[in-house]
Amino acid sequence: MPKAENRTPADIECWLTDMDGVLVHENVAIPGAAELIQRWVDTSRRFLVLTNNSIYTPRDLAARLRQSGLEVPEENIWTSALATAEFAKDQMPGARVFVTGEAGLTTALHPAGFILTDQDPDYVLLGETRTYSFEAITKAIRLIGDGARFIATNPDATGPSKEGVLPAT
Repeated sequence: MPKAENRTPADIECWLTDMDGVLVHENVAIPGAAELIQRWVDTSRRFLVLTNNSIYTPRDLAARLRQSGLEVPEENIWTSALATAEFAKDQMPGARVFVTGEAGLTTALHPAGFILTDQDPDYVLLGETRTYSFEAITKAIRLIGDGARFIATNPDATGPSKEGVLPAT
């Protein structure tokens, strides 16, 4: 591989891009995003769209991007839920997990071989959700206090919305 200052676009093996704020903003494609993705597809360039949003599955996100005018195959989308499932699987395959989060997180955990439970879990996994409950938060705190390892899908305390900031992970 040539030194960074001598690289050409042909030397790049894979493109990585964030999704929110880079390809779309509030479900509207950012100017040039569709052309960039199409160029990667036309030139057979590998690419991956990354997001720290653990709420949605890659299929959900591909559909949302399509509504914005961006054609991104679901296999080209990698979420923080998928990264969390992969990380936890590397740490303890087949672990028992208590989850506070949405379908994006639970859907990533099932094929990774995890058992979802609220009884004596190895891990408490927290992903972003729009339905935080006092009961679930209390349960998570108690399970962590009893020795379950705690993993959050991302460190964001708040996130943006049209109405202003929201609680995040």
